[in-house]
Amino acid sequence: QTWTHNSSNELTVNVGGSTLCLDANGKGTTAGTKVIVYSCNGQTNQQWNLNSNGTVTGVQSGLCLDVTGASTANGALVELWTCNGGSNQQWTLG
Repeated sequence: QTWTHNSSNELTVNVGGSTLCLDANGKGTTAGTKVIVYSCNGQTNQQWNLNSNGTVTGVQSGLCLDVTGASTANGALVELWTCNGGSNQQWTLG
C-alpha cells in the first residue's frame, strides 16, 4: 500500500479506483480509538502530522498512530495511543 500525505494533512490511499483517507473512527480522541480507512471528508479526525521522529500524530487528538500490541502480523490493527517512542509507532511513507 502506498499512502500519500497531501496539502490538507490527509493520509490517502487508492483502493479500487477510489481515494480514501486514514480516519480516527467516530472522531475519537482517546487512546484505543480505532483508525480506519474512510471516505475523505475534510474533518480534523482525518488530518495527520508527520513528525521528524517518525511518528504520525492526529491533528484532532494529538495521539500517535500505533500498531495494536506491537503486532507484526498481516492484518494487524492500528489505533490511536499515547506517544511512547515504541517501534510500533514509527512510520515511513514512500
